[in-house]
Amino acid sequence: MFDKLKQATQMAGMLKDLPKLQAKLAEVRERLAATKVEGNAGGGAVRVVAFCDLRIESITLDPAVFRGIATGSSADQSYANRMITDAVNDALLRARARVAEEIGRAAKESGIDLPANLLEQLG
Repeated sequence: MFDKLKQATQMAGMLKDLPKLQAKLAEVRERLAATKVEGNAGGGAVRVVAFCDLRIESITLDPAVFRGIATGSSADQSYANRMITDAVNDALLRARARVAEEIGRAAKESGIDLPANLLEQLG
């Protein structure tokens, strides 16, 4: 019973501070939209730079990857495509992890305890 009362009190406090929380979230979103992370695959043969709002800024391929795509066998082409996919997924994974980290930090600064499993779902 006391847990429910405590939760209700916390919810009331959060609703009272909703405009402040919304402003903080907007600030976090803006910061994340300008934050870059890098993913890679093939020992750096493919590098992907992504923003933390999950936009890809650039994909850089080592010249050997180009050769594999252009003149290689179908196995070489498949491997090059897999490296590109892996690098993009690595960058997006890093971006999501940064989002979870930033939201967790902003919540803590605002006095909100987010459940760890919620932050894991964000990341």
